[in-house]
Amino acid sequence: MYKLKAPAIHASEIAGLINQELVGNDIIVTKPCTLKTLSGNSFICLLKEDQYDIERLAQIPELLVISNLDFDASVRFSYIKSPSPKLDFIKTVNEFFIIWEEITIASSAKIHPNAKIGRNVSIGENVFIGPDVTIGDNTHILNNAVITNQVMIGKDCIIKHNSTIGSEGFDFEIDKLGIPIHYPHIGKIIIGNNVWIGSNTSVESGKINDTIIHNDVKIDDLVQIGYNCEIGERTMITAGVIVSRDVRIGTDCLLAPNATIRNNVTIGDSVTIGQGAVILKDAEAHAVYIGNPGKLLKKNS
Repeated sequence: MYKLKAPAIHASEIAGLINQELVGNDIIVTKPCTLKTLSGNSFICLLKEDQYDIERLAQIPELLVISNLDFDASVRFSYIKSPSPKLDFIKTVNEFFIIWEEITIASSAKIHPNAKIGRNVSIGENVFIGPDVTIGDNTHILNNAVITNQVMIGKDCIIKHNSTIGSEGFDFEIDKLGIPIHYPHIGKIIIGNNVWIGSNTSVESGKINDTIIHNDVKIDDLVQIGYNCEIGERTMITAGVIVSRDVRIGTDCLLAPNATIRNNVTIGDSVTIGQGAVILKDAEAHAVYIGNPGKLLKKNS
């Protein structure tokens, strides 16, 4: 998806990008690094919780540090003081040090002629796209993804490898002979703009109502999104989460790894669900829930 490039840029260019002051020499920077991969002509993000040795950093030739820390005037590296160093580090990497792989539609992809594909859409190997699918501009569909039934995907989205968008939900009624009869799903999936859906993630079609994922939602690998769910803007769902059917999740929520949300539960805005928590009842807004069964840990101001 990304390729690393090694430009030679001045530290002052990075400072200009993030609108902060450069302290020290205007060195040449060629790559990002971490405390484990320190090397010359590189730049690193240091946070308050990082453990580091100033003397060790001083041994690295031509090092640029982006940090929220206060450094003594005697330090021998260049640095940029930032209130949001991790965010500024990411912006810098995106601007100067990566390029997208070439935008292509793989010859092995199976795209129905009635599907509507926007401009600059990249489609990987062995992707299947059905006839009732619409994909917005600048979206990337990676290898082996399956997008079928009635699906609308917005602009600037990323659908990672082996994900399935538009699968049938697991919904059966037992007839008089004890045989499970599947309830056909005829609803849509509506995905907004700038949405990220991870590898091996499944999003189920709505039963009659639609499954809706709003703008800027980020979903990690190995996540299950059940039918008729609605996920609010900027919510982040991490690896291994199970969101059962008919769940409503508000804006700006965070679901930690392996959390499970029971069907018909509503989660308010700005809620954090702890790792492995099992949420059986509605969760009020601006709060943190942990445990099995999930319980309120604290309210956020």
